[in-house]
Amino acid sequence: MTKKFLLMFVFFLFSVHAFGQKILVWCPPTAEIGTGNDKLRGINLNIVFSDLRKITDTTRVECSSQDIINHIAQGIMTSYPSAIINILDTTQFHSPAEKNKITIRIAITAYHSASGTDASSAIGNSEGDFSWGALPKNKWNSVAGFHVVIEDNRTETSKTLTRNIANIVSRPNIGGSLTAKKALFEAYNEANRELLYFIESTIQPN
Repeated sequence: MTKKFLLMFVFFLFSVHAFGQKILVWCPPTAEIGTGNDKLRGINLNIVFSDLRKITDTTRVECSSQDIINHIAQGIMTSYPSAIINILDTTQFHSPAEKNKITIRIAITAYHSASGTDASSAIGNSEGDFSWGALPKNKWNSVAGFHVVIEDNRTETSKTLTRNIANIVSRPNIGGSLTAKKALFEAYNEANRELLYFIESTIQPN
């Protein structure tokens, strides 16, 4: 009886540890379609994405990298319907920027949830200083972030601006994965708002 109990206890600890190591990814909810603005009217934008996250076999993925990219791209196009937007293939992320246009490079550094500091294991590296701060050890941590580079080649003098966007939403380990899912959407929505603000506040008419 004692041996059986010990085996069950070891199995329980292993299961908890294995679950704690899992990275969880869900697709963002369908965004509400609002009224777009004219801030980027007539401006040619090339937008290209890259996914820098470290996704492993232990990750519970219910949303592919391309699904996330499509969601972000759709949000940008909906927000700026008067802009001339061309979404490039991810293979062109490191290609030279096109002349007479603005190129926006968006690298996804984080979009996932995990228990405690395990969330840091899937955060991707980007160029430059990217600080996420400390992750609470005894909570669900949902993180969403981008490394954004805007290259303005509309004139002979090229201009390049970068921004690192990092958002963390932490919640007590109550409610299981449903808590993590809700927190992930909160982190993503805030990161998305910062992304759109950076784009529209950086790009000015010629």
